[in-house]
Amino acid sequence: MEIVYWKEVGKEVANLRVKKESVRYRIAPFVQWKVLIAEESAEVKMGEPVAIKIREVKIPENTILAPLSIMRHALGTTIDVIERGISRVEDEKTITHAVFLPVEDGTVEKGDIIGVLKVFFVKTGMIDRIFGFSASDIKIREEMVDANLVYRQNGELKREKIRTRFFGYFKSYVAEWEPIVSAENVDVRRGVLTRVKIKEIALQPNTVVTPLHIMRNVYGSVVEVAQEGKPSRVEEEKRISEAIFLPVRDGRLQKGDLLGVLNVYYTAIGNFEPKMVPKEEKFARLVYEASGRVVRDGMLLKPFAYRRKPVARWEPVVAEEDVAVERGKPLEVAVEPLRLEENTIVYPLYIMRHAMGTIIDLIESKPAKVEAPKTIRKVLFMPVFDGEIKKGQLVGVVNVYNVEVESYEVLSRWLNEWVEEMKRVLGGEG
Repeated sequence: MEIVYWKEVGKEVANLRVKKESVRYRIAPFVQWKVLIAEESAEVKMGEPVAIKIREVKIPENTILAPLSIMRHALGTTIDVIERGISRVEDEKTITHAVFLPVEDGTVEKGDIIGVLKVFFVKTGMIDRIFGFSASDIKIREEMVDANLVYRQNGELKREKIRTRFFGYFKSYVAEWEPIVSAENVDVRRGVLTRVKIKEIALQPNTVVTPLHIMRNVYGSVVEVAQEGKPSRVEEEKRISEAIFLPVRDGRLQKGDLLGVLNVYYTAIGNFEPKMVPKEEKFARLVYEASGRVVRDGMLLKPFAYRRKPVARWEPVVAEEDVAVERGKPLEVAVEPLRLEENTIVYPLYIMRHAMGTIIDLIESKPAKVEAPKTIRKVLFMPVFDGEIKKGQLVGVVNVYNVEVESYEVLSRWLNEWVEEMKRVLGGEG
């Protein structure tokens, strides 16, 4: 397969041919945060992605990246990052630009926080402990940051200068799913980023979220979620009231439609005491296409918990067609079949893998349960630059995780088991 990357962002591309292969790895139970701060001011327009130069961020070797979800800037969200040159997971990396997707017109100013990265430490070789890592591997470093926190309060744009510390957290492999359900009727147009009010999702302290990938609604994909007012810290309670929705066709979202699903992971920052909050079934309508027409099936969604395995793999996603792309106009791209076994979830790997843009989501004809096997033949691609994708080129990489799905009632037991395991590992016990 061929990799197309920027030698100099926006000016010169280069090509590299490599062997297509999947790679298995083990992920550590600790995560480092890296804050993305604009190094330049930029005028932005709703729905038009822009590569914003940031204060350079050094990423250690043997790491992969993901975003800290819940919108971090009032004007939009970072959907990917660009590194200097090209690197392997095993290499140290330098992040130079953030790919910022605006949800409204405005100005991102130099010094604004435009996103936060989660840095996961991984190993691709032999392992020697239950997590594959010992306490001596823990490299979480505290960083003091001076920057602008930008948010809306009662409709007014606030830009607050802050000095704060960014460090990291210990992560569990224990999570639950929260459905993202529309709370309003709203017309959508293909490619026009839309803010949709949703039925409020209350998140416990010490949780982080990320959308469950593989598109859940025929009209498009949830790119991000947002809360009103000043962004909350991970260790605080949060209330999610809005979804940032990217339509792939014209149509109408209806109140009660399922827009997507959130993965809610439990973490440990300071003293962590897991608690279980009773959950009830929620009604939503699955919206999909069958025989050329849009179908809505109402259903009661039971609360589920799942436990992710610490061993995962990444799979290259390779174009199966030639296609011209235009900045800010999302499109479906046919890819070589990506086969996913039952009980798997996927996330696109951060760091833009094609010079022209990034994968937003994966697409299947009708959304299937996590427990069912799947074959992905299309992806939703967001162009950041004008250009083309050619057959045989890498358009992205996805992480594939195996999960164990159980009823919500097991969540408390799993969390307590995780806390005890962490005590043993950090205490140096075998």
